[in-house]
Amino acid sequence: MNKFSLLTIVSVLTLVLVCGCGEKKVPYIHDTGFVFGTAYSLKYQSTESQHNNVRAALDEYDKSLSTYNDSSIISKINRNEPHTVDSFFVTVWNKAKEMNELSDGAFDVTVRGLSSHWRFAKEYTLDTISVEIYDSLLHTAADVLKYTGMDKVSLDGECIVKDDPRIQIDMCALAEGYGIDVAASVLEKNGIENYMVEIGGELHLKGLSPNGTKWRIAIDSPTEDNSILERVSQHIIEITDCSISTSGSYRQYYYTEDGKRISHTINPKTGRPIEHKCVSVSVIASNTMTTDALATIFMVIGPDKALEMANKLDGVEALIIYEGEDDQLVEIMTDGFRKVIVQ
Repeated sequence: MNKFSLLTIVSVLTLVLVCGCGEKKVPYIHDTGFVFGTAYSLKYQSTESQHNNVRAALDEYDKSLSTYNDSSIISKINRNEPHTVDSFFVTVWNKAKEMNELSDGAFDVTVRGLSSHWRFAKEYTLDTISVEIYDSLLHTAADVLKYTGMDKVSLDGECIVKDDPRIQIDMCALAEGYGIDVAASVLEKNGIENYMVEIGGELHLKGLSPNGTKWRIAIDSPTEDNSILERVSQHIIEITDCSISTSGSYRQYYYTEDGKRISHTINPKTGRPIEHKCVSVSVIASNTMTTDALATIFMVIGPDKALEMANKLDGVEALIIYEGEDDQLVEIMTDGFRKVIVQ
């Protein structure tokens, strides 16, 4: 074999190897963990793990807004201890004020006292309560309302100032959502273009899934017997470059002995659990802090008002499920939500 032929063969082999390497698909990495009292999941296309970077950001965020962290800023505020808010807290606080105004008070982060009053706090695990206890809770809810309301709390410089020390703040209807946005920001800063971030069932999606398509997401059917291990899907949707949050009253509730179901969703304007028939709301928008808050608002204000509000908001789509006659599930949704349903 002459020198020219050998060089030609080597060149061809080199070209094949280079092309082969270029065509090799970059894998998707799947990381999981636990934060804010719930599980999280990351799926992203990358040659290197970004878990440590994301975890570091979530840990810093946890120190600010997690009520499960006794040393967090929000925990100190609730104990009326000296504190200094950080940029995470300020961002979420400003969004909370925006959502409070948008919803005419249906969204309120000072509702923590009412949640505890109605026994939806960490120390309570209830299936039923007596009618007498329910009537007592109903009667005394008015007292808790006296120290509920965002108009009774303000951000003064680097501190939260309360009109009443009994006021308790809970950012959970925003914090998980913004935590997802924080994690997504870390991935994007590190050049990740295709990913899914999920915390507590809420998601932000970008680019393509491992199948090379938009991300397919299952929305649970809101039935009481739809356990975590035996979930039934109401719909499958296909979306990307957006966030989705679902809020429902079909898992967190208890009953009175005479059969009245008490939802964990509290109306901060009345001080009582919601009494309309809305059981589930799913919201799509550009970021998860927004979808998180809107899902809560829509659950509070009820199906008809929720759909009307969703149709008026730019870039927002919603699916609302409620119990109709004979407790049959009824769906209403925006046109944009209907377009992303594939099953």
